[in-house]
Amino acid sequence: MMLQAKNLNVYYGGAHVIFDIDIDIVEGQFVGLFGRNGSGKSSLFRAFMGLTPPRVTGEIVFKKQNIVGLPPHKIANLGLGWVPEDRKIFPNLTVRRNLRLGIKSARHTPNKDKLFGLDEAYKYFPKLHILRKKLGAQMSGGEQQMLTVARTMMGNPDLVLLDEPTEGLAPNIAKDMLDMILEIRKDFKLTAVVVEQFSAKLLPYLDHCYVMEMGEVIFSGSPDVLAKDEALQQRLMGVG
Repeated sequence: MMLQAKNLNVYYGGAHVIFDIDIDIVEGQFVGLFGRNGSGKSSLFRAFMGLTPPRVTGEIVFKKQNIVGLPPHKIANLGLGWVPEDRKIFPNLTVRRNLRLGIKSARHTPNKDKLFGLDEAYKYFPKLHILRKKLGAQMSGGEQQMLTVARTMMGNPDLVLLDEPTEGLAPNIAKDMLDMILEIRKDFKLTAVVVEQFSAKLLPYLDHCYVMEMGEVIFSGSPDVLAKDEALQQRLMGVG
């Protein structure tokens, strides 16, 4: 098991926002985490990455180590990557400099046959090569999202948390983004968890699905179940 949440509870001050969650992510899986706005998906990712707030009780075990209480940089150095929903690029730095900031020190670079570097960033996202001397502030939303994904991959993580990677993108750009994520995942044997409100187009690529509502996991199972049962989709997530 690569990542496990055990009896996980998350709090913002006195507000209890995630309740007794158990989640298992197996190495090599592509897992979907669905739910409407406010269901707790992003709070769960923040808990995984050690960002404060929130406050966490229970266990988060990553590669057999309980990471609750570790600072974010140590969690990242263990091999957990995060593509945040709000992108968080550096607007006053060039695209190339933004990418290089994702590189870990040699001490924390994994010993892999195939590593993701600048050449790979430009291969999977050719637009970034064209824009490499541009400032982050001069990029469109879709270009910034490409940069965020590529920068996370520059750290060569073992598991990537993708927080709504297609949010706010035009349909054709969102499709291209998903295609690139799937290609990178295949080529680098990447374990990934993607947060979305709901995407039927994503289901065929997933190995497992979780659905959250009001801070609880209300469904855990095969994506085939969600794909074939529209009544279950509507009951769980309010879509038809």
